[in-house]
Amino acid sequence: MNPEARLAEIITALEAVELSCLVMGGHAVRFYGVDRNTIDFDLHLAPDCWPDLYAKLNQTKIFAGKPPIEGPSWRPNDFRRFRIGTLPSGREEWLEFWRENHLLAPFAELFSRREQGAYGGRTLAFLSLPDLIRSKETERESDWQDIAFLEEFLDARFLAQAAAGQVSLVAVLAQDRSRRGFESHLQQGHLKEPALVQQALTAAKFSITQAYLLPCVPEVQDLSAVAVPWSRSC
Repeated sequence: MNPEARLAEIITALEAVELSCLVMGGHAVRFYGVDRNTIDFDLHLAPDCWPDLYAKLNQTKIFAGKPPIEGPSWRPNDFRRFRIGTLPSGREEWLEFWRENHLLAPFAELFSRREQGAYGGRTLAFLSLPDLIRSKETERESDWQDIAFLEEFLDARFLAQAAAGQVSLVAVLAQDRSRRGFESHLQQGHLKEPALVQQALTAAKFSITQAYLLPCVPEVQDLSAVAVPWSRSC
């Protein structure tokens, strides 16, 4: 069974015992188009499912009729992990649950922004692309490599939405964060319109966005009205 089908099977088993979750981690990265190898299954669990997690896992078929084997966690009140198998290579498979992640909004908010799509032969619910990017802002180099690719996908999505008239070009410029995204704007002549760029600069939430936009409007000196960045390049 391939990893995508394995994840779909796991989600089906969890839903059967009323465990509600969103896919995050490496499988979410794969869903959005990055060729990412992963053997773990990372999920954000609804908080009200947390107290009964072990008991409900014990009711599933995931552990082949055996009691779940829980592994160590550095944040057991927020993060729990269970060994679910061993691959032919000898590496262990882990099913990992977050109740709360300090990088992310509460589950209800994440769930309202979720993205759903086909994966492993059924429809699964994933962290939204912006939320997934936020969840990757850790100390691990591999996570920042994921972010670089995911930001390119997000910027391309925003630009396509602007071309379709779904969002304003100012809004798109104000949240672009990748070099490829800004090169696309440069090629299309969007950065040659000072008034448009200045509006985007004022609305920008990220300092990386400000750094790309500011040279296009050199007369702007006072950035006190620009939103304080909360991620990526703080």
